[in-house]
Amino acid sequence: MKPIGYIKSPYKEKGEAPRQSTLSGETTAVIEILEEYQEGIADIQEGEYGVILFYFHKSEGYKLTTLSRRNNQVMGVFSTRSPNRPNGIGLSTVRFVKREGNRLFFEGVDMLDNTPVLDIKPYIDPAAVAD
Repeated sequence: MKPIGYIKSPYKEKGEAPRQSTLSGETTAVIEILEEYQEGIADIQEGEYGVILFYFHKSEGYKLTTLSRRNNQVMGVFSTRSPNRPNGIGLSTVRFVKREGNRLFFEGVDMLDNTPVLDIKPYIDPAAVAD
């Protein structure tokens, strides 16, 4: 796997970023898409929601259990949003604010500066999915 771009975030160090994208308010960041992938963002529109898949590039190691901040209990890492995971892949739901050339501005920032972006997908509301 190789990155399609990198995030330019106001959060530079671990501990600065919110634990999840819904807690970041109107803080914005930018995905700078690499030139060879720029055509792939052509139809992303202002106000749309998307899912960003990224690599936790500053995580160091992992444990298969972790203390959950949600309920203060030890839980398996795969049932948490911990960045310390075997493959270090994160995902966040964001709202796209604007697109300028190879740059996508978005709200819902919970990533650190220079985070490698692996993929971008449209957000599909679970309520809209047929059984």
